[in-house]
Amino acid sequence: MKTKKIIIALSLVVLGATSCKKQTGADGTQGPQGAQGPVLSGNLKGFVSHYDLNGAKILSGLSGDTLTIDGTTLMATTDAAGAYTFNNITTGSYNVTVKHTGFGSTKMQSIQFAGGGDTYKNALISKIPNANVVALNTVATTTAGVNYIVTTGTITAVPYQQTILLFFGNPNSNTSSSLTSDYSISYSVNVAANATTFSKTIPTLDFYDANYVSGNTIAVASYLVGGNLNASSYADLTNNKTIYTAISLSPVIASAIIQ
Repeated sequence: MKTKKIIIALSLVVLGATSCKKQTGADGTQGPQGAQGPVLSGNLKGFVSHYDLNGAKILSGLSGDTLTIDGTTLMATTDAAGAYTFNNITTGSYNVTVKHTGFGSTKMQSIQFAGGGDTYKNALISKIPNANVVALNTVATTTAGVNYIVTTGTITAVPYQQTILLFFGNPNSNTSSSLTSDYSISYSVNVAANATTFSKTIPTLDFYDANYVSGNTIAVASYLVGGNLNASSYADLTNNKTIYTAISLSPVIASAIIQ
């Protein structure tokens, strides 16, 4: 009798477990996809500011900048106040190139244009220097047990502060330039009004961090640049280096050996 009770109890436990098991049915059909959001049209507008070689903002002669939306035929020009407008463009992401004769070009990148009204985006451009660095010299040296690269040069004196850009080439290259593919690191040097020389001392550790090794050739290209470094410059989105366009036309190049 006791055995029968145990068998009945076990049967009830199994039956209960079976009845509690979750039953999963087949997936239902997928519902229809929602409608795409509306594509709106609107206006992209703003101002282009101009800067001279002293870094001062230019207040006249602001008309005639040409702005083009990359990959399209859409173009706008600035008026006497430096204002531009693209009318009736549609929702999207845009890059805009800005140009003016005698000034470095620039880009306004990845503008997220929602449409349905006015979106404002401003740009800065700087005059291109009409002179070049006169001479350049680069040497490796050691001071108090620390290795350095010292770059010195001469320039033509002018009655305002000048800025020099130094672009150090890729490891073991005999050349360098302002092209982002041609340089590994860059530095700026501010030179006082009426000065004729400049100097930049850089710890060799900076170059080790940029994948140079002892014995590598290091080439440096020097340029004069417009007075406002934020103007006429933009990021190369492929490598996150800065592209400078308001720079002297002919660089002077020197080289040294990393210690």
